Amino acid sequence: MNRCLSILLILLFVTCTWQTAFADSALVQYPDNGHYYQRFDTSRTWSSARTYCEGRGAHLATLTSQGEDNFVYQNVGQDNVSIWLGGTDVNSEGNWEWITGETWSYTNWAPERPNNLSPGQDYLSFFDDVPGQWDDSGPPLADETYAFICEWEQQPLKPTAVPTMGEWGMIIFMILAGLGSVYYLRRQRRA
Repeated sequence: MNRCLSILLILLFVTCTWQTAFADSALVQYPDNGHYYQRFDTSRTWSSARTYCEGRGAHLATLTSQGEDNFVYQNVGQDNVSIWLGGTDVNSEGNWEWITGETWSYTNWAPERPNNLSPGQDYLSFFDDVPGQWDDSGPPLADETYAFICEWEQQPLKPTAVPTMGEWGMIIFMILAGLGSVYYLRRQRRA
């Protein structure tokens, strides 16, 4: 019984912490504007990703120049993965805007994009099919989830936000490990 419990706890630990250990990019600073960027691999809807960034004192990345776009993709982007960015045309179809209110003058659309293939493709992402270029994404899958990039306009202090799935996994592991230890000690005293 003790061996099974130990193996179960080890498997739980590895499963829950794997994402935390290997998922996110480093926090990098773009020298031209002094802003900081980081990719989070926990898949979220665009709205959830926006809320997550805001909870960390950031916003979804707004790429207003070719230099910034190239820097961000090369340093925190990832080939063959769709990644949410901070652009939308939800207010007026075809009129794209940055969530920060910055001027929308630079674009890096993939060929034949934006295409609004399905009504509601109102959210900007790095396109998984064309590395480094943009796509319009969103419904028909209202719960479409991607990785995302947060942008801080100044160096973030230690972020205080809702724990990631990996962090929740670690918290659950610690609780289960503690309960397992109590159970084990009680059984030892009875024997």
